[in-house]
Amino acid sequence: MDSIKAVVEEAEVHKISEIFRRKPPGLRFNETDALIVKARTADGRDVGATFYFSLKPDGTFEEEILGKDAAKARRHRLASFLRYYRLTDDVSKYKLKDKIRELKGRDIEVVPVRGELAIYIPQVISDDQ
Repeated sequence: MDSIKAVVEEAEVHKISEIFRRKPPGLRFNETDALIVKARTADGRDVGATFYFSLKPDGTFEEEILGKDAAKARRHRLASFLRYYRLTDDVSKYKLKDKIRELKGRDIEVVPVRGELAIYIPQVISDDQ
């Protein structure tokens, strides 16, 4: 599968309550924030990704949470994104809200998925699998 280069145009952290009137089904009580990333390919196609998590008071987020559910997988996906695009090696110390602006203007990879484009995020394989 060949990847396409894209440039990040926007990367912002929002409270879920700012995006939705009611929390969408499937999101857990411990998912209160969202990172929204929007990028554009050289030929002008838009692509984006939304990551759900809970921002801690110090601006970081916890990758490891109790349980084995979708919320845990979503946090691992965000951590994988941050590591793959070299925003941080230590997710536990990365102040997401303050530093995510560093992503703007950065090249990322986009891949075709079921006829549409998606931001490439390496699959995380946990020790549980």
